[in-house]
Amino acid sequence: MSSSDRGRHKAGRHAAPKKPRKLNKHAGALFSIASVGTVAMTGASSVAHSSTAKPNVLADPVEISPNSPNSPIYVSANARAQAASRSENRTTLADTENINAASSAANPADDPNAVIDTTPTVDTNQRRALAAVATTNDGLASVVDQAQQQAQTQAEKLVALQKAQEAAAAQASQDAAAAARAAEEARLIGVKVVPIKANYQLSARFGQRGSLWSKGWHTGLDFRVPPGTSVYAAATGKVISAGWAGPYGNRIEIQHADGVVTAYNHLSQIDKAVGDDVLPGEFIAKSGNTGHTTGPHLHFEVMKNGVLENPATWLWGN
Repeated sequence: MSSSDRGRHKAGRHAAPKKPRKLNKHAGALFSIASVGTVAMTGASSVAHSSTAKPNVLADPVEISPNSPNSPIYVSANARAQAASRSENRTTLADTENINAASSAANPADDPNAVIDTTPTVDTNQRRALAAVATTNDGLASVVDQAQQQAQTQAEKLVALQKAQEAAAAQASQDAAAAARAAEEARLIGVKVVPIKANYQLSARFGQRGSLWSKGWHTGLDFRVPPGTSVYAAATGKVISAGWAGPYGNRIEIQHADGVVTAYNHLSQIDKAVGDDVLPGEFIAKSGNTGHTTGPHLHFEVMKNGVLENPATWLWGN
């Protein structure tokens, strides 16, 4: 072989480009796995101080589909769901119902007719409900104390509200009664009624002469009725005297707006006091036989400006 041929061969051999080396399929997969492992190790170093670090689910060099149960996304979600199901600080449906019951018990309905417990206590069911939201025994004790204080405060507020409602209702009732009475007084101005509504007999009339009476004549009208017969006010007025009056026995005097005073004598029972307002036909006493009498009756007198008048004329006219 000539030296020129050898030179051409050598030049050609060194000048020709080298063919790129190809990695086979298995080598490429291993390289990829190594890269992923490096990333996993780098990521793991950032959570090295956490005790809850999870193992890398991509450490397995098996290619899997995202929709597969072994997919990292699927596995991660499933792990979180299982962890939640194992949590000891969860609230069940029963716990929620107990909490609602405890809340309702601490806030009773605003019923003015309800009997309010002024010393409410947290019962067993309410403690069980509160325990569902407390993580420690000390926490439970604090929550129970708060619930107890809240229930006590609510009870005090309800008692105060109930008393205020009762006072308002009583005042409204008094105002309504006063208004009704005022309207009735206005309607009955000038109205006069006979002080006895039961059957009676006039046993003596005004001005009748005789030794039976201290003045020598009769000063009023005598309504003969059984003892205990109801006696009524003859007109609108105010009681100015009620009690014992010597020969008149038990006596009531009523002042009327026109200056007239009516007197009811020999009573067995007095049912009005000085200062009471009365309307025509209002019950004031019961007839009797007290004082100087010859039998049970009501002695009725009428005086105007201190002068005795004929009760028959005042009641029925001329």
